[in-house]
Amino acid sequence: SLLSAGFAFPDWAYKPESSPGSRQIQLWHFILELLRKEEYHDVIAWQGDYGEFVIKDPDEVARLWGARKCKPQMNYDKLSRALR
Repeated sequence: SLLSAGFAFPDWAYKPESSPGSRQIQLWHFILELLRKEEYHDVIAWQGDYGEFVIKDPDEVARLWGARKCKPQMNYDKLSRALR
């Protein structure tokens, strides 16, 4: 990976989650973020060899997405519509 090769991103590339721009994140990018983090493996995980993933805890994924987008009323029904 780039980081293990000693490559460092400039400070401006790291956007704190509380910054206004963090609300602009797209759902597919957020899903990829969760898939890359080990601590969310019980919530969402890769499945098979073809880029498929399974959402193990739909309510938690919706809660996390709502928190990121500052939309506490987010639920899985709304999130799944956005996924389609």
